[in-house]
Amino acid sequence: MRLKRDWESYPATYRAGEMQTIANWIQAGESGSLVGLPGAGKSNLLGFLSHRPEALRQYLPTDFPKLALIHVDLNNLPTIDLSTFFRVILRAMNEARAQLADLDASVASEVELLYRKVEDKTDPFLAQSALRDALLLFREQAIRVVLVLDPFDQFCKAASTQVLDNLRGLRDGFKTTLSYLFGLRQEIAYLRSPEELGELYEIIDTHVCWVGAMDRDDARWVISQVEASTRRTFEQVHVDQIMALAGGFPALLRVTSLWLFRQKTIPMMDTWLERLLATKSIVNRLFDLRQGLTGEEELALSELQKVIALSSPKMRRESLRQIGEKYQSTLTRLEDKTLCRRTETGLELFSPIFAGYVAQMKGVSRGKIRYESATDHFFRGETDLTELSEKDRRLLRHFLDNPYAVQSLDDLIEAAWPEDYSSGVSNEAVQQAIRHLRQQIEPNPAKPCYLMTERGAGYRFFPEGAPRG
Repeated sequence: MRLKRDWESYPATYRAGEMQTIANWIQAGESGSLVGLPGAGKSNLLGFLSHRPEALRQYLPTDFPKLALIHVDLNNLPTIDLSTFFRVILRAMNEARAQLADLDASVASEVELLYRKVEDKTDPFLAQSALRDALLLFREQAIRVVLVLDPFDQFCKAASTQVLDNLRGLRDGFKTTLSYLFGLRQEIAYLRSPEELGELYEIIDTHVCWVGAMDRDDARWVISQVEASTRRTFEQVHVDQIMALAGGFPALLRVTSLWLFRQKTIPMMDTWLERLLATKSIVNRLFDLRQGLTGEEELALSELQKVIALSSPKMRRESLRQIGEKYQSTLTRLEDKTLCRRTETGLELFSPIFAGYVAQMKGVSRGKIRYESATDHFFRGETDLTELSEKDRRLLRHFLDNPYAVQSLDDLIEAAWPEDYSSGVSNEAVQQAIRHLRQQIEPNPAKPCYLMTERGAGYRFFPEGAPRG
């Protein structure tokens, strides 16, 4: 009951921009992914969507068919085999029976019966058959079903290709009835290779909406929730200061509001930023946010903040132009993630708290790894990788030619040991070569971000440096 009341407290216009995007996908019968960095409120949005389906109706045509939004909680699954996965979906449908009853009482009753028949069965055929029967029932009653799969990250990493293929198969078998919403902290490319995901990759990657900073009304609502839980009403000038410093980012709004609540005497507002950046709970949230960035994004943010801090307007304008040309695609991605925004004076970071954190970041990534054919040199950012051995160069050139794709040991042997390929090269020799290459390119070879191990399959290379969290 308390959970229901919590979802009911959300305003009907919560995350209106993202809700409109989702409604557009659903209206077109498409699936999509909501991606949000740690603390962006992605799971809250998906929870609101699942528990308040009527809020979505305002963004859909009045004659749109009946719609069921089923939240499938992928946290802490006992196992990720086919039988368990099918039964977890059926359980989620059964748990949403109040929502289903509002659409059609007979459908809700039948779904419960189907779930009860297989809830203790381990035969995947029985669970799959029950799930298909439920989807056939939805189809017969002209009910559109959206499975909200959250969080999908760890599930996607751990699930067998058989489970993932069945996810795609269900969608193909019920195209006019079923679609998916995936909740992700990272883009799918960093979780599983496109080759392994097959056609499911297109479903996840075609429509993507980044969840990030909120508009002013939603930001004020987040602060009001802290006020309600602490039984403290903040002065309007302090609310405005919180929203200005946090930049609308949910986790920063909450933790800054809680910081204010704990102050016995409210400090002068011109000291808030310095005090917040020295507060452990704030720094922890900022660190989590940083972990979700690629190495190239981290470097671009650091360089951008240095330029923004220049005192000369003329130098700042010219430097911003140069930064914009140098990191054009990366800055566009950061805008998509709402970490940067354009103003009349150019790009800026979304929040003074975040900007202050970026300005004092240590161990900033060295940037994207690339090959310059004119000079036959490899670079990491602007650093010339002059210490590469011939075998390092062969391996790195092969990885750059095949980014993101899993490279097996045989692939690497053929690329880097062409003269020895027919006579045989040991796995240990390849692993030793990988270790040596990591020593040359990784900021921390023990925790690689460019060259990642895919257990039992080989290695994947991310030229920009994969997110660490």
